[in-house]
Amino acid sequence: MVMVDVIIRMLPGVLGKEESMINDSFYHGLLDYPHYTRPEKYRGYAVPKVLLSGDHAKIEKWRTAQSIIRTIVRRPDLLMSRKFTDDEMDILNELKKYAQ
Repeated sequence: MVMVDVIIRMLPGVLGKEESMINDSFYHGLLDYPHYTRPEKYRGYAVPKVLLSGDHAKIEKWRTAQSIIRTIVRRPDLLMSRKFTDDEMDILNELKKYAQ
């Protein structure tokens, strides 16, 4: 059933919006970033300020960084043969600074 779902989602017109498929976990070879909803604070957890900023470029960078971090922590094997974009390499270099 999983295989059928994955294959059918790739057919044009199956999904309401084509960009829905692009945002699926693993589509870009990375695990998905964390998702948040209302309220902004719940049981001591808060939505990161960047997500409330309205700055779409910063939000996209945050999401990419979170995807990379989650993949490193949970599924480093996915990164072994991955070709990183220039933006992803910039994020990785920033992360290296914090790791040292």
